[in-house]
Amino acid sequence: MNADALYKLTHGVYVLGADDNGRPVGSVVDAVMQAANKPPAIALSCHNGSYTKSCIEKSGYFSLSVLSRDVDPFVVANFGFQSSRDTDKWNSVPHFMENGLPYLQNCIAVMSCRVLDKQVFESNTLFTAEVIDCRDIAEGQPLTYSDYRTSFKNEVLKFLPNILKAKEKKNG
Repeated sequence: MNADALYKLTHGVYVLGADDNGRPVGSVVDAVMQAANKPPAIALSCHNGSYTKSCIEKSGYFSLSVLSRDVDPFVVANFGFQSSRDTDKWNSVPHFMENGLPYLQNCIAVMSCRVLDKQVFESNTLFTAEVIDCRDIAEGQPLTYSDYRTSFKNEVLKFLPNILKAKEKKNG
């Protein structure tokens, strides 16, 4: 099997938010799809080692911020290369809170979701969730995972050394 074929499936890139007993947490995700219209529902897949995933399991709610193609690459690096377990990622980006969930200010749409069900796989957990609120924030084209892999990833990786240095200093 050539698993590279899976990269040809289209996905967007999102910042996932959740509540950790009053502290906002989050991560970058790319495996999200609309699953139904009535009620509006989505499917979200999270890596089982994700701290954000564990917070979603506790609270039953999560937020999504839809990233645009012109998102600051730092946002993807910030939410993708460190854990909310030991880093307050939301303190590094403009954001707002609604109903206890964090959302990026600089995104093109936001969604608030309530978990309906979950399926646990060896590597990931698939959440099925009802979209309880959503709205457009700004104009723009969504950042796709294909965009990320072909042209955007190198810009994001430029922030990795600074993130690693900050972790070393913090753990110092």
